[in-house]
Amino acid sequence: MFNQLNERERVFVFAGILLIVVMSLFLVFNKAFELRRELSETVNETMSQATQLDRIINDYKYYQSLETGGQDEDVNQMYSKLDQILIRYNLKEKVSTMKDSSNTIRKEYSQITIDVSFRSVILNDIIKLVYDIEKNKQINAKVDYLDFRKPFQDKEVYDINMKISSFKKLGKGES
Repeated sequence: MFNQLNERERVFVFAGILLIVVMSLFLVFNKAFELRRELSETVNETMSQATQLDRIINDYKYYQSLETGGQDEDVNQMYSKLDQILIRYNLKEKVSTMKDSSNTIRKEYSQITIDVSFRSVILNDIIKLVYDIEKNKQINAKVDYLDFRKPFQDKEVYDINMKISSFKKLGKGES
């Protein structure tokens, strides 16, 4: 069939076929890159949703423990668990002051707060302590306040003040 065409017609036919092949390859690659980009966006969005879901689950567990009364029902149990964590990270001897307070919130919940002051501690040990309280739930509490100062410019030790609070639902007749 191509033999019956003259030279000029053959060039046009080959150019047309080449143009069709290049256009179809362009469309295939364009579609593949578009699908890849959409998949990357979906993966990034899913990862952010997973961290958000993780946070929501942790909050749910915390509030559920409030509803069931929590695990730490009195100050002595909180002190005992806190002492265990402090000993684990060699922070017990660095405690300057430790005092507690208790108050009632809307006549439904009891809040126990322990104020702890550390002197000359390494910041990494405090981070581990906060991690054990917040993430590992060694104590049914949250760190409400964390303040640190560097008393000596040439040393990597800090003075730390922190407040750890625990909540429990009050039963009928408690106040």
